[in-house]
Amino acid sequence: MVFAGDFAQLPPVGGQSLYNGNVGTQLHSGLKLAGQQAAIGKALWHQVTTVVILRENMRQKTQTPEDASLRRALVNMRYGRCTPEDIQFLRTLQAGKRPGQPNIARKEFRNVSIICGRHTQKDQINLLGCQRFADETGQKLTNFYSVDKWGKEADPATKKQWGKSKSASKSKHSSNEIGIADQTEIWKVRHGSTENFAGILSLCLGMPVMIRNNDATELCITKGQEGIVVGWQSEKGLHGKPVLETLFVELINPAKTIQIPGLPQNVVPLVKGTKTITCIFPSDTKESLERQQVWVLPNFSMTDYAAQGKTRPKNVIHLHSCFSHMSYYTCLSRSASAAGTIIVQGFEPSVITRGCSGHLRQEFREQEILDDITRLRYEGLLPNNIEGHIRNSLIRQYQTWKGTEYDIFQTKLIML
Repeated sequence: MVFAGDFAQLPPVGGQSLYNGNVGTQLHSGLKLAGQQAAIGKALWHQVTTVVILRENMRQKTQTPEDASLRRALVNMRYGRCTPEDIQFLRTLQAGKRPGQPNIARKEFRNVSIICGRHTQKDQINLLGCQRFADETGQKLTNFYSVDKWGKEADPATKKQWGKSKSASKSKHSSNEIGIADQTEIWKVRHGSTENFAGILSLCLGMPVMIRNNDATELCITKGQEGIVVGWQSEKGLHGKPVLETLFVELINPAKTIQIPGLPQNVVPLVKGTKTITCIFPSDTKESLERQQVWVLPNFSMTDYAAQGKTRPKNVIHLHSCFSHMSYYTCLSRSASAAGTIIVQGFEPSVITRGCSGHLRQEFREQEILDDITRLRYEGLLPNNIEGHIRNSLIRQYQTWKGTEYDIFQTKLIML
């Protein structure tokens, strides 16, 4: 089994990081299921002792001095230790009106999705982007409404340590039908407060969208896949509002060419799905809903989490809404080149200069040691007595052999 990942990127939303020192350190009979699962996961992870660190940047293939500066800044950003030179370079990527500054109004950056750190900003950018796109293309937005019912309320007795609560057997409403007054207020709630399962989708032809669910991986209909609206089928809903039945989307740069009989190349149908969600109103009141809607969102903006794994030739990022060096690193490392990167509204240098957590630093250090052990084993230079099957024992044997004064980072710099 092969694991691939980057610990410098964002930690899980619904759990804790594998390197978190609080996971698995307090085992007792009262530990909840999620805590037990986290401890087991960490124990399994520490049995992975063969590590190969891939050091070549596969996204940035150009070799300009600016690209070299960007790569250097990203390496330092992993540890939250950017230098004054890195900060000075990143400021050259800020959008502005002065000569030499990047211009976000250029044609090639039109309709490029902006990466930001908060759903509130993403939702507002998407709202404005939809109307702007319709105005510029001479179209009118068509609003498609979700089909909602009251869901089951959360049961505190079955609440998990991390993540969502399980459903209780009863609802606090006498009926699962929602009246038009309540339904109208529910539709007004922004996407980020309904688990990104839209109450209203405002669409027009040619609009960029992002798929939000793994409907069919073999057809590249996966969460995070970007596309363009090319058509739809709809009908009237319970309250006389248009309801999407099928949305036809042309995929942008899919992993493989998709050809469905009767449809153009790379055009796929997206049908509405059903999900029980928690709707958070502006008053902070929460209601459980059973919602039917097509799994897409407008793609004029996305969060840093949604951007993970993407390579973006044109990368527009809003760093003021990002509050950790991991978020900064995730946003900036999507760039295929420095010339295609624009930072809007500046950034806070202290976020990427105050260092990283001790637990993350320890994980990086141990990964470097395991990488060196793997290399030595491959080259036949590793003593036979270094054969631990768990990370801790293997690293201790390695340190006994090399000595406590051995500087693995300096050695690797010489090798590189």
